[in-house]
Amino acid sequence: MTLIFFLFAFLFSTTISHVSARDFCVADLKGRETSVGYPCKSPNNVTVDDFVFSNFKVGTLNQFNFSFTPAFVDHFPALNGVGLSFGRVEVKKGGAVPMHTHADATEVIISTGGKYTAGFITSDNRVYTKTLTEGNIFVIPKGLLHFGVNVGKGKASGIVVFTSEKPSVQILDIALFGNNLDSGIVGKTTFLDVAQIKKLKALFKGSG
Repeated sequence: MTLIFFLFAFLFSTTISHVSARDFCVADLKGRETSVGYPCKSPNNVTVDDFVFSNFKVGTLNQFNFSFTPAFVDHFPALNGVGLSFGRVEVKKGGAVPMHTHADATEVIISTGGKYTAGFITSDNRVYTKTLTEGNIFVIPKGLLHFGVNVGKGKASGIVVFTSEKPSVQILDIALFGNNLDSGIVGKTTFLDVAQIKKLKALFKGSG
């Protein structure tokens, strides 16, 4: 029994040493993605450009009047295995980031300009909101519904940091109205008027 324990301890320590000895695991984006990320690119094929993301610029406005530029592992191979990713957000005057959730990532908002009211709803339906200005940092716990609204006189901007290299996202409006679920069922489960649901389905390219 002692010998078996020693053997497992040796194998475990060897594995840890091997992982620790590896300086990085730049993603081989041509490889198959798994639940633990992409396979590592051979160090012989890694260049300094793998460690630089050069497109962190203002994106195109969407129907909610905000833009989002992601710097996820699919765009930035050096993030593979790091447990972090980034986004650049700009919200036009009067615009909003709709209610959504990241099931696998905490989000940190770093406000860089404007006035932006951010908030989240806990599992017991408590609401936490704060109007952010330049220099404020706001933490949104993993998996909770959250939102943001530009409440200033000009654009609002920020950088967001996620505790995942490739965070998932589910936007509530699109989940409700961007599908082919029968409008009558949506109405019964939300108490919304069916005519309004059909209008929203047309807006979000849903059907039913």
